[in-house]
Amino acid sequence: MTDLNSKKRCFTQIAEGDKKAFDVFFKYYYPKLIQFARIYVDSLPQAEDVVADVLTNILINRKRVFILDHFESYLYFSVKNKAISSIKRQQRENPFLFDSNDIILNSMAVTDPHELLVGQELQDQIDEIIRQFPPKRKMVFQLIREEGFTYRQVAELMNISERTVEVHLKLAVKELREGVENFLNDKKSRNDHLKAF
Repeated sequence: MTDLNSKKRCFTQIAEGDKKAFDVFFKYYYPKLIQFARIYVDSLPQAEDVVADVLTNILINRKRVFILDHFESYLYFSVKNKAISSIKRQQRENPFLFDSNDIILNSMAVTDPHELLVGQELQDQIDEIIRQFPPKRKMVFQLIREEGFTYRQVAELMNISERTVEVHLKLAVKELREGVENFLNDKKSRNDHLKAF
């Protein structure tokens, strides 16, 4: 399910009641939707609940939903709206809860203990930079860099221009690059200081 035609074919089959097609759809989209929901909600279980609700709803309405021209955008919008509703409900039930927006990137594969430590520190630094992105910038970054969306798809999904998408992504990459460079320079400076003793 990597190209547009195979996706549309799969969506049509699901609309017609093909269970195997839905299994393919589920396997492909479920992890992506969970990751997307995590932009909004604070915990993995909450993200799983949000996605389960959305998938249940679209399956019930599959004959109407899966034939939409922009089904993929509809799918992500549904997750976004359900996540926001979930947060609002949670805040009403417990106003002291907050959304930490923790974002987990792929961990670095290293075996040397020192490299592992430095790698983890760098990963923590990257996570912190992304966590502090403004919400729209974070969403653009996630959708393009981690979900593989095009500028046009993101623009449609977020109801902004492609130029605005491009600006958000450039700013995100610039902040990450500067943050990583500062981290590495600081690390080098500390190591040089230790070697002097």
